[in-house]
Amino acid sequence: MITPFLLTILIVGFVTAGLTIRFDRFFTILLLLFLFKYSIFDSVNIFLWIIMLGALMILLENKEKLASLPKMMKIQLFVIIPILTLGASFAGSLLFRLNEKVAMLITLGIIAIVYGLRLIFIHFKKHELDYKEPKPAIAKFCAFFGPILSGFAIGFIGTSLKPVKIPFAIRIGKMNAKQVYLGNTVTTFFASSFAIMWHAALNPSFSSEAFYSQLLLGAALWTGIHYTYELTNLVFRNNWRKVFQIVIGMGLLAASLKVFALI
Repeated sequence: MITPFLLTILIVGFVTAGLTIRFDRFFTILLLLFLFKYSIFDSVNIFLWIIMLGALMILLENKEKLASLPKMMKIQLFVIIPILTLGASFAGSLLFRLNEKVAMLITLGIIAIVYGLRLIFIHFKKHELDYKEPKPAIAKFCAFFGPILSGFAIGFIGTSLKPVKIPFAIRIGKMNAKQVYLGNTVTTFFASSFAIMWHAALNPSFSSEAFYSQLLLGAALWTGIHYTYELTNLVFRNNWRKVFQIVIGMGLLAASLKVFALI
């Protein structure tokens, strides 16, 4: 258990530092499968704790900024998003409960391919991260369907689909990157919290011992990954990131083959 734990926090912490990812650390699910030898279902349940804690940390770090937001923005973030993710995460969690291992692994493998291709081919330019005037129709679409899509995906397979949603919002919708990331962070926090609850409630055989063991491992992994991320960021140069992103994208494509091999 110690060796998989150390390898996971070092690999995920290093990789996510190079990609500047702070909470939706999809790679962890793959390592829980390959290193810890957990089932796809246990891997998702543990991963939910990791992304929930990561999103919570970011929200706490930005609590003063959140408090100063306009009233309508607060309603969107802390009323509408929780309502949308509550129902969507239930639907995803129900599918998680009813699905077979094969379908889950196929879904995970496809997501690994999509995320890998995104890392290889989509690279934001500096001006794209500072858009001020979003396309109104796209912005409204993302505000409503974004939480529903992420809530469902988190309930079903544990990931918010952030690597797919963010490029759509920024490239197609010309939305401000900081606002998009904030909305996705709030969505991830609520959706993962609800999914943890739904996964436990929908599985009559889910024991309290299993619940707390997943909580403890998820919290321990998140702590180790977070500190590895912070330490790696001290030495990781920005001019390395594009090439590093492409390499990791290729790694995800290779990892998808291992996922399919588990079927």
